[in-house]
Amino acid sequence: MKPIILTTLIVLSSISALRAADWDRFRGPNGSGTIDGPTPPWQWSSEKNLKWKAPLPGKGSSSPIISGNRIFVTCYTGYGLDPKSPGKLEDLVRHLIALDRSTGKEVWRASIASSADEDPYKGFITQHGYSSSTPATDGKNVFVLFGKSGLFAFDRDGKQLWQTGLGTKSDPAKWGDGSSPIIFGDLVIVDAGVLGNRFVGVNKSTGKIVWSVADPSFTNCWATPTLVRVDDADQILFHVPKKVMAIEPTTGKLLWSAASPLDDAACGSIVTRDGNAYLMGSRAGHALAIKCGGEGDVSTTNTLWQTRMQAGISTPVIVRENVYWATGGIFFAARLSTGEYVYKQRLPRLGGPTGGFPNADYSSPIAVGDNIILFTRNGESYVLKPGDEFQIIAHNPAFENDSSAFSATPAVSDGELFVRSESYIYCIGDPSN
Repeated sequence: MKPIILTTLIVLSSISALRAADWDRFRGPNGSGTIDGPTPPWQWSSEKNLKWKAPLPGKGSSSPIISGNRIFVTCYTGYGLDPKSPGKLEDLVRHLIALDRSTGKEVWRASIASSADEDPYKGFITQHGYSSSTPATDGKNVFVLFGKSGLFAFDRDGKQLWQTGLGTKSDPAKWGDGSSPIIFGDLVIVDAGVLGNRFVGVNKSTGKIVWSVADPSFTNCWATPTLVRVDDADQILFHVPKKVMAIEPTTGKLLWSAASPLDDAACGSIVTRDGNAYLMGSRAGHALAIKCGGEGDVSTTNTLWQTRMQAGISTPVIVRENVYWATGGIFFAARLSTGEYVYKQRLPRLGGPTGGFPNADYSSPIAVGDNIILFTRNGESYVLKPGDEFQIIAHNPAFENDSSAFSATPAVSDGELFVRSESYIYCIGDPSN
C-alpha cells in the first residue's frame, strides 16, 4: 500500500525561527535534557496547576516538541492498540498532530498509512508501539520518522514536503524502531540502524540522502544521535552494540571509534559534558566514559572509565558533577569523573509499582532550572534536587482517569511542562499566567 496523507483542520500559522525557549527535539535543546529560564510549578495533579488536558486520537510513546505557538506529537491508530486483539497490520496509520499551545486544541493532523510490513504487535514492541520516534523542528518545518514508511517533512501548516525511505529491515528480535531525528544545519541526521543498518544525513529541503554510513552490524540501536563540540568542530556521536562512533556531520566521514561494553543493545542516548561522552545500558548493566576526539580506534587512549552500572532504556541527565537516571523504580546518581555511585535510592510510590513492566524506565529525566523532573510509566512523577544526597522536592500523583502508559520524556518551555501519555497531552503551569 502506498502512503496516503490526510490533512485536516488546516489553520494558517506564522513561520518563525526557533526561539531560545523552544523544545525542538527529543530531550530539548541539543538533546541535553536541560533548559534554563522560567520553571514550571513543582507540584501538580488533576486539580492543581493543570492548565489543560487534550485527548490524543491514538497511542504512542514519542515525546512532544514545542515550537512557538505549536506543539507537535505523533501517535498511531488502526493496529496494535490491544495485545489481545491487535487487528490487521495493513490498517496501521501514523499521525503527526499539531496542537495549539495555549489551549491544546488540534490545529491539523497529517496521517500516513503504513507502506511496508511493520514488525508484528507482540513481544517487546507491545511496550512502546509504532510511534516511538520524537519529531524535530527547525522552526519552519517538522521532520518525523514513521518507521518503515520513512522520514517525512511537513511545513507548519501540515503540508507534506517530501518522504525518504531509510530501509524496511528489522532488528533480530523485531522490537520496532525508536531513534529520533536531529537537525544539524541543512541536514536531518538519523540513526537508521534498525531500519537500514546505516546512519544517514538527509538534506532537509529536498529529502535527498547526502551521506550514508552503513554496516551490517548496525542494529539493536535505538539511541538518538548526539552532537558534541570537539576542538572547535562539531561531531555526531552514534553507538551500536560494542562500538561508539563519531561522524563528521556534513560529510558522514568516520572520525574515530571506540569499543563499548554495551554488547547487546544501544537504547539510551549518549550524553556529553566538556568534550567527554557518557553512555550506559544493556541487559548486564554497563557504562562507559570516553574523551571525544582523535582518529581511528581510540579505545586505549581515550577511555576515561568503564564500569558495571545498573541502567536500562532511558537516557540519563547530567547536572553539574553528577549524572542521574532511574531504572526499576530506583533513582541513581553517579560521579562523572569516576563512574562511582553517589547514591541509589528506591523511589516512594503512591499508586502502582514504579519498577518492572509496565512501569519500567522509558521516560528520561530532564533538568529544569535547579531541579530534575522524572515520570514513571504509571504516571506518578517526582521533582528531585540534584546533589550528593537523595532529596525529593515533590512527589506528584498520577492524573485521574488516565490508566495508560506514560512512556514519553516530558518537554518544557517558558515555565510550562508538557507531558504525554498514550491517551492525553497535559500542560502543567501556573494557571494565573
